[in-house]
Amino acid sequence: MANFVECITDPDLAGELWCGERTVAVLTASPQGTVEGSVALLDLGAPDPALRFVAVLDCAEDALLVPLLQAAADMARTAGGTALRWITEEDTSPGKAAVDLNALESGEVYRWWRRDLPAGVPVGDAAVRRLPAEEEGVAFRIGTDEASYDVELAGTRARLVHHREADSTADALTALTSAALHALDTGHPDTRDVEVNAAPDDEELHAAVRRLGFEPTSSRAVEYTLAFA
Repeated sequence: MANFVECITDPDLAGELWCGERTVAVLTASPQGTVEGSVALLDLGAPDPALRFVAVLDCAEDALLVPLLQAAADMARTAGGTALRWITEEDTSPGKAAVDLNALESGEVYRWWRRDLPAGVPVGDAAVRRLPAEEEGVAFRIGTDEASYDVELAGTRARLVHHREADSTADALTALTSAALHALDTGHPDTRDVEVNAAPDDEELHAAVRRLGFEPTSSRAVEYTLAFA
């Protein structure tokens, strides 16, 4: 599979796979002649070489991810890094890429919480408003000046991807989440369940979603670190 990994260091050639000024290179996997997965290698400039290099994944298939991450690790090592980090979504057991590369879990980034729909909640606070979606794949955004959800729809499931610009209370986040549930109940009646992502230390959001009947699932986003010998 490594024969199908290509390293691109020219932003013009990488196109939309290039992730901004901190991108060092983009590694792509093209086993069938077309790109089927990629990793953007970022040098975030941290003084500690163990914290510097991060791989941004655009690939979920382990058969592609393992050689892509190995190639990214080789580049980071050559550039003076002592570790490579990445974040991936998975259930509670480590993914094949982490096992094959002997990477260790650095910490949980967020976990998904789930509840059934319809929620039957009233309209939330008047400060919560419907906003235009800014990214592809987002059905709509709902939020306040402090926090928002990007609402993604896939079949009968909705995902509320949380963003926060400032500190917020559990009451405010309850109103925001209620408004998102109400919008799904009224505007997308075929949706049968909804998930919310919350960081492990986000006590305010945990309190809000618990009030509304959400329960934590085994699905989470985890940071892994591959230390170089």
